[in-house]
Amino acid sequence: MPRLVDHEERRAAIIRTTWNIIATRGIDNATMRDIASECGYATPGIISHYFANKNELLLAAYELICQHTDQRIARVLKSRQGLDALLALCFEIIPADEITTSEARVAIAFWQRAQTDEALRRIGAAALNGWKVQIMQCLNAAKTLGEVPRDLNLNHARSELINTMMGLHITSMLDPAEVTSSHQRHLLKKMIDRYRSSN
Repeated sequence: MPRLVDHEERRAAIIRTTWNIIATRGIDNATMRDIASECGYATPGIISHYFANKNELLLAAYELICQHTDQRIARVLKSRQGLDALLALCFEIIPADEITTSEARVAIAFWQRAQTDEALRRIGAAALNGWKVQIMQCLNAAKTLGEVPRDLNLNHARSELINTMMGLHITSMLDPAEVTSSHQRHLLKKMIDRYRSSN
């Protein structure tokens, strides 16, 4: 009896393989032939059963990264609130461990393409807007808990955090010897402590 194929798992495996190749070799070297080979397929033809073309596959790979980050954030926010939740959220976005660093390499590759690809830009913008909402929720909770002063400009704090984290994606790739995991975490902790200490 022939083995049943789990099409959802096969599709997910193709996506995971794609972003692994992008993380290690770059987006321009993620050819359909190489992706098929890494998946154990003799030819790229089988991939076309799941993705109409390379662009569709790249979109799915970018979405997967955003989903992984959102899933991690959801887990850490379950048992935290206020500034504790805010710091935990930030630590899931910055490239400060093996998983998030790999994801950051892929995300940066997509950011460049997003300048001229509206579909990629929409995925990135949706993820960014979601993080902004969650950051603001944490800051509002911190204000309610009395962890930050009532006159703290929450919009400014949110913008500062988002732009710092996006900048860390770039600087950690360009200068990994200085912008280490511990340096990134220390920077964000000091930043969030500054909101607290101004109370």
